Amino acid sequence: MRIVHLVPNLNFGGLQKVVRMLAISQRQAGHYVTVCCWTHASNNPDAEKELETAGVQIVYAQRAANGGTCHNRWTLFRKLKGLLGAGKADILHVHNPFGYYIYGVLTARAAGRTKVINTIHLTAMFDHPRFGGKGRVKFRAAAALTDRIVTVCDEDSAYLQRRFGVRPRKVCVIENGIEPGTFLTVPARHRRQEIVFGFAGRMAPEKNHRVLIDAFAMARLKHGNIRLRLLGGGPLEDQIKEQARDLGLGDSVEFCGFSNDVAGFLGSLDIYVLPSDFEALPLSLLEAITSGLPVVATRVGGVPKIVRTTDSGWLCEPGSAESLAGAMELAIDSPERQERGERARRRVVEFYSADRMASDYERLYLELSRPQGTSIRSKRHLVESA
Repeated sequence: MRIVHLVPNLNFGGLQKVVRMLAISQRQAGHYVTVCCWTHASNNPDAEKELETAGVQIVYAQRAANGGTCHNRWTLFRKLKGLLGAGKADILHVHNPFGYYIYGVLTARAAGRTKVINTIHLTAMFDHPRFGGKGRVKFRAAAALTDRIVTVCDEDSAYLQRRFGVRPRKVCVIENGIEPGTFLTVPARHRRQEIVFGFAGRMAPEKNHRVLIDAFAMARLKHGNIRLRLLGGGPLEDQIKEQARDLGLGDSVEFCGFSNDVAGFLGSLDIYVLPSDFEALPLSLLEAITSGLPVVATRVGGVPKIVRTTDSGWLCEPGSAESLAGAMELAIDSPERQERGERARRRVVEFYSADRMASDYERLYLELSRPQGTSIRSKRHLVESA
């Protein structure tokens, strides 16, 4: 098959990590794979190198011949036509619903044979100011011309049907997966006097570091032996640091900055905390569980299913410091904390591997390529929304 992934960029992020895993797996399976970035450039040269080494072609749609940025819509259409023209692509796999979606769909439809899939990695973006009235109109139009819309959790599938009237038979769920190797090498924890909580995520409003700082301060009033480590940066970093100082947390909260060594960071923790207000099926949580960490997480998106499937920890209500602090205290007091983490990491490999994810997408591609009326869906992981 000839597969084109249309993505916003190859920057650091969960969407980009999923696309990288898919593209490399598909290339190794013998398919011809192109990743088309809608931007002029990306800030993750390691991802580019890994894709190119695997034989995946990378195209930057807005990169002009002189190295500058091109915004001319007809030039962008022509560039997509060069990838999706008649006989050039069997599958156009769009990731997320922003402006490039309608460009890709219209070009694919003009080509005639190309099947179109859109994976919505997070529905919270539909409430973002940048996704205004025109954005929703364009999404409805593009969705009507799309062969299949994929979400990564049941909750987001139901949301699309409820809000946009997407037909149930057009929507399916393929859960995210991760490459477990690096995280499986993280050593098992041993009970110690000091208990270290941690979170890896961009310091942006939806991740709600603020409620985590407040909850940690509450828990620390009863448990003086706890610390908090935070990996990542972002627009709210200065405000979050100021909040920690104002609460007198001092050296008990450590801001670790940005690092590619996520496994190394997770290895320094005893309990992972996910305080987000919005998630679908977060890779960071899967990586933490695969590292042998018990987790405390908010009850959002597909997070409860992950925690239940792996039996990895404790859930709390989003946006509530009191609820989060209570769950953190349950984790602190649990006599089987380490054992729970070690049991859970084996279940992640069984249910949430990158190989399983790639296999499910392969099955969907083949199904769309087959004559109507035939089906080869996975009974477990590729599920038609009811």
